[in-house]
Amino acid sequence: MTRHCKGILIKLIIILITVVTNVTSSAAGSAELSAHHPLTMEEAVSAIEKHYQELTDLTARVSQKNFLKTLGRTQEYEGMLWIKIPGKLRLEYTNGQLILISGKDALFYSKKSEQVIKKNFSDFAQMNIPVAFLLGAAHIHDDFDIRQPDPKSLNTFELLPRKAGAAMKKLEIQSDEIGRIKLIKIFDKFGNITEMLLTDIKEGIGIDDHLFVFKAPKGVEVIEQ
Repeated sequence: MTRHCKGILIKLIIILITVVTNVTSSAAGSAELSAHHPLTMEEAVSAIEKHYQELTDLTARVSQKNFLKTLGRTQEYEGMLWIKIPGKLRLEYTNGQLILISGKDALFYSKKSEQVIKKNFSDFAQMNIPVAFLLGAAHIHDDFDIRQPDPKSLNTFELLPRKAGAAMKKLEIQSDEIGRIKLIKIFDKFGNITEMLLTDIKEGIGIDDHLFVFKAPKGVEVIEQ
């Protein structure tokens, strides 16, 4: 190879290295910028809505704390949650209590008291059931005024119901980076606070409709309200 050809080859190699280095640096810079660019409140809430618009079903473990203002104490519960879109919810506690929601109908069963209470709601916001919010999580902008009380907690929001008659005074939610809700807190008009932590969340698993059907055991009193 002539000295001239070698010189051209060396120049081409230098150009190629420079181009690859610039492309790599640019990509790394973009990735770093994306990683350090936090979502705005609007972007984070839109991510939640998009996630629940695309949701078909989910199951999760539930850890619940009920602070009762009149008693000045907190009750704790554990349970399992199943949701199927649209409008079906089953929350089964380890203490024998069960909540079923299908559309606007809700059923509350207590094994201890041997009672079933059936209620009808015109809107999920009327239900004093924190997880019922997940059935309408795709429409946060329509149903709530949104606040971000702590700018440092980018995925924590306070939701104030717009509709009259809501059982809740305000609702607080925390989501992860993909818009999946992990924590729900309801503050009711009487000063009680219900907190529900969702863990071991599985989505799109194909939940059977039979889970949302309840047949009262023999001897159980059924009360319609």
